[in-house]
Amino acid sequence: MSTIPGWIPPTIAISLLVIAASLLVIGRVAISIGLGLRRRSRAFSSQLAPLSAETQVLLGRLKSEVEGYVEISAEARTVLAGAVAAVQTRIEDLDALAEVMQEEVEESALSAASLLRTVRRSGSLFGAARRAIKRRRSAAREG
Repeated sequence: MSTIPGWIPPTIAISLLVIAASLLVIGRVAISIGLGLRRRSRAFSSQLAPLSAETQVLLGRLKSEVEGYVEISAEARTVLAGAVAAVQTRIEDLDALAEVMQEEVEESALSAASLLRTVRRSGSLFGAARRAIKRRRSAAREG
């Protein structure tokens, strides 16, 4: 077997020492970054706590306002539905009234036409009677 030159084992030992030291430095940097982030996270959380409480209060107010609008909307829909029903009833009543008035107007027109026909006939009867009287008078004067 071949013998390992004398410089290789110390070189390997030194390189392992450098790698170990590098890993220790990387670990320490990672820990310090983690601790710094933890401190900042706690500071940020302490700043957010009052904002979160205020947000909860505002959300509660907003919720009550929205519920109020929903209630008003429901009441308005109820009132509107009642108004629509009342208008529908009145329209139906007006339609019935229009039908009754149309029938009355038709009956009145027929009565007026019948009366006019009667008057015309009476006028022709009176005209015939007048002519007969005139003939008698002229016959009485001549004779």
